[in-house]
Amino acid sequence: MNSRKIIATTVVSALVILAAATISQGQSGKGAASPDIQKAVLARLAEIQNAAQALDADKVFSFVLDNDAGALAQNGKLFLTRKEALESTKRGFQGLQKVDYQFDQQHVTLLAPTIALATGEGLSSATTDDGRTFTTRFAQSVVLVLTNGEWKVFHAHRSFPRAK
Repeated sequence: MNSRKIIATTVVSALVILAAATISQGQSGKGAASPDIQKAVLARLAEIQNAAQALDADKVFSFVLDNDAGALAQNGKLFLTRKEALESTKRGFQGLQKVDYQFDQQHVTLLAPTIALATGEGLSSATTDDGRTFTTRFAQSVVLVLTNGEWKVFHAHRSFPRAK
């Protein structure tokens, strides 16, 4: 193995260990998020879901922090900035008359006093302007940051596996 590969492997390994240590420290004293924090985070996610179901991209993104280092990852595509993610969402809503998200499960983990990770999975359906309906599973993870007393999205990742 050449020295560049060794250095790269060492750096990646160190980052993984650091991330694992940070997460375990965030969980060790807290475990899952307290009921109040979990309730607040899930309430914010419900607001975002309601805005998405109303096909209101601007309202959805009113809960998203400015981020130029990876605001949204969706189906293998990374949108680095909030602006790119908003534009993509607006394009995605074009031609739709209805979308619906039903969660099977959602979990909230407090990573630090002001950082929460929400994960979930469920079923989504979309009805196009011409009346066709598509239904598929989805999974998502959302990193939220408590800013000025409000939970705001820092990064979201959502995937819609292809139907079999």
